[in-house]
Amino acid sequence: MKTFISLFTAAVMILTAWFCIPVDLSGNAPIQDQPTVDSFSPVLRFMVCSDTHVHGKDDKLRLERIAKALDFCYGEAEKDANHSTLDAVLVAGDVTNDGYDEQFASFEEVVKQSLRNETDLLAIVAKNHDGYQGKSCRGKISKITGNDADYHVVIGGCHFIGISTSSLEALRYDLRQRIQLKQQLDAAVKDDPTKPIFVIHHEHVRGTVYGSSRFEGWGVNHFSAILKEYPQIVDFSGHSHYPLNDPRSIWQGAFTAVGTGSISYMEVTVDKDRTLHPEYEGKPECSYEASAQAWLVEVDAANRIRLRGFDVNDGVYLCEYLIENVADPSTYVYTPENQKDKSSAPQFSAGVGLSVAQKDGKYVVTCPKADSTDGKPVELYRIRVQNENGKEVFTKYIVNNYWLPADKWLDSVDFEIDAKPGYQVSVVAENVYDMASEPLTATIG
Repeated sequence: MKTFISLFTAAVMILTAWFCIPVDLSGNAPIQDQPTVDSFSPVLRFMVCSDTHVHGKDDKLRLERIAKALDFCYGEAEKDANHSTLDAVLVAGDVTNDGYDEQFASFEEVVKQSLRNETDLLAIVAKNHDGYQGKSCRGKISKITGNDADYHVVIGGCHFIGISTSSLEALRYDLRQRIQLKQQLDAAVKDDPTKPIFVIHHEHVRGTVYGSSRFEGWGVNHFSAILKEYPQIVDFSGHSHYPLNDPRSIWQGAFTAVGTGSISYMEVTVDKDRTLHPEYEGKPECSYEASAQAWLVEVDAANRIRLRGFDVNDGVYLCEYLIENVADPSTYVYTPENQKDKSSAPQFSAGVGLSVAQKDGKYVVTCPKADSTDGKPVELYRIRVQNENGKEVFTKYIVNNYWLPADKWLDSVDFEIDAKPGYQVSVVAENVYDMASEPLTATIG
């Protein structure tokens, strides 16, 4: 009878997701400060990345980035005298760019060359890039990892559950997989309800991290009704390529969700413009393709979780979060409301201003860089131009290259505008929560 009830409950949850019935994933945590890490002694350590998009054996850029990410994590582990091990590497799909056999082989070669015996490879495959050839890619990843494409393993006392694309070509995730997920989660909670459960799949859960909204288009609702019943879950997903150091890439509500950024390139949404790939004339080192990101995740004996996002190319940390009690949503500090409440607007240094110059019959306005006041990224610079009657005649934004380390952010931004003498120009810097600095202003002379 208990088995029947469990399967019935799972079926109800699954059908809720199947028919796209909205699921409330929000939590009720009070506004509180982010905890600080004064001392932390890991008993478990693993790397998480996604969207490696390996093109083949000649794709030196991405293959080197995979090797660099692993080298960085091993280097960090070696600094820890008590637990000098990298226990696992999780890859959240889009392992390859086109799903060709030689691309999987190239991924396998670089990973196997870099992995040490201590480290388990836990990778899954995605419906889109990994499945572009129209055939199931599940067997290919199983051959590389030695695990099933949908895996459930226990490492360091914590359960890891990976979900690959369905073997059914017409479905992204099928009913069997969702029933299995519910059963695996129940088993993990029965084992120890206080420990985190790490779930990994390719697409974000809709309505959680940056990139997961219906408008942004990178989220799915297949797992929403199931995951919301398990606050112990830390759910890792990729697909969007949205920067992991954007504070919206960690989300807490009914559970915890974390966006994995990308090894390959970054992408953002601004206003009503989605799938943006910012580039900067004459500055390829600042572009969306210049970035590679991954997470180093650690768990201590008290089941606290430390997540540190790092820049793969420079080997430096970009952000850090501490989850003190993942099983208790009332303690969550990374809810969207709390994150925004604790944020503050960027600011320009005292004494700086806009400069205006003529170029080819137009005007170029140069704005100096702004500084973060809350440790969160400066997302963009927005210019507005008003005519002599105060009517807005021009507006534009330039995205800051905030997916890179802060010392590589743009020193200044240039706006080319149509204007006339007497027009008023203002520029503000904004963070990801639309909080704007005091404007810098100038009058076209």
